[in-house]
Amino acid sequence: MRRVPAILIVIFLACPLLSAAFLTISLSTWTMDRGFYLGLLDDTRLYEVPDAVSSATWSSAAIEGMGGLQWRSAGRAARVVLTPGYLRSQAVRIVNEVFDFLDGRSSRFDLTIDAAPVKAALRGEAGRRFARLLAEDLPVGGSRESFRMTPGHLPVSRPSSISVDQAASIIQAGIPTFLNSIPDTLRLSDDPSVHFEDLQGGFRLHIFGWLLAAGIILLVLGAGFLTAAAFVGGETTRERIQWYGWPLLVPAAGTLLLGLLVIAGISAPWVQWSLANARLETSGFSPSFVAAIADAARHVATRVGIGFLATGGIAAGIALGLLAWSWALPRGGNGSAEKVLAEKAPAENVL
Repeated sequence: MRRVPAILIVIFLACPLLSAAFLTISLSTWTMDRGFYLGLLDDTRLYEVPDAVSSATWSSAAIEGMGGLQWRSAGRAARVVLTPGYLRSQAVRIVNEVFDFLDGRSSRFDLTIDAAPVKAALRGEAGRRFARLLAEDLPVGGSRESFRMTPGHLPVSRPSSISVDQAASIIQAGIPTFLNSIPDTLRLSDDPSVHFEDLQGGFRLHIFGWLLAAGIILLVLGAGFLTAAAFVGGETTRERIQWYGWPLLVPAAGTLLLGLLVIAGISAPWVQWSLANARLETSGFSPSFVAAIADAARHVATRVGIGFLATGGIAAGIALGLLAWSWALPRGGNGSAEKVLAEKAPAENVL
């Protein structure tokens, strides 16, 4: 009957805690790894601006804060200054800002975009090409008086009385006016910044350490309940070691299986089917962008799967080692010898 409480301890306490520990430790190997995200964002194909002119998806989408200007009108012009290299640099900037704050290197959390390169490009040759493409793609309509450049706003239509060449000249001449109200650094949120100036140089937000520490704590708790189950359910050294090995092998095998499923799942036919049916190309995205999304998904799945495989493999190795050790011990074990000595003692007293 002593095995019943031991089994309950294993099922409801030890195995859940060990499973949570393995999951947390696996996640800690990549979740807060700056290099993982920087590598993921390194592919410039991910920053190709979609073709907003030929795509029905973008034809009626308006640009927020631009007075009704549609992506269909500004898409080609935007490609001139929003180059893949620039967009990649801003994505890397945001990732570094997040991790600098989490690692304690910065006391202020305020996501920003550097608009200075775009403003400089618009003041140069790129501005002339931007004005020409915008003039070509603007819908015809509106009055001649409304066609002008204002701080922070572009024209949303071209009057029929103004030719494309004239519109391009007006837009190019008004670019400095348009840029006057745009700061060199744009905040991504209107909420107040998060500050930890008083903590700078002291307490640091090492989230990676927190995840790993949480995993270790869960592992210690799971091992503690496993020890309790071993001494409750096992009578001999051999049995107690097996009470360590078998319950440890179950969550380890589950973690291994999860890693295999993640890695195998990304190459499964349903994943390719999902990407094909997303119809990203019909939404204006290029084939190279779709290929980049697929490559990024494979990269993420591989990294996540390796984390599970490594953690589950180490735990399974320890579990199998414990079981092999127990199998090498005689079936009687220390517990039986102690039991024999305990039975002999009363008999000797009687004699």
